[in-house]
Amino acid sequence: MNAEAIEAWTALYAAVGLLALICAFCALAKTIWDIRTGTLELPAETWRQRLILLPKLWLHWQISYMLGFPMIMAIAILFVHHIGLAAFDPS
Repeated sequence: MNAEAIEAWTALYAAVGLLALICAFCALAKTIWDIRTGTLELPAETWRQRLILLPKLWLHWQISYMLGFPMIMAIAILFVHHIGLAAFDPS
């Protein structure tokens, strides 16, 4: 693999990793906001409700995170287009 391709792939992985980190933070902020505003109800009166409290939070965060996935893909595709598809050729 030539140096240009390695540099292009490294830049793409770094950009997508940064976008995923931003998306995770935004999903966390949305989850916290939903708890504070009452959109996400987390009853904890019975043992069964307490048992599913953490999975319910995790699922809500995952759904919020996955809603950002199309934007990550769109930005990554635009980034690849900006660099040029030929730069990613390993030969």
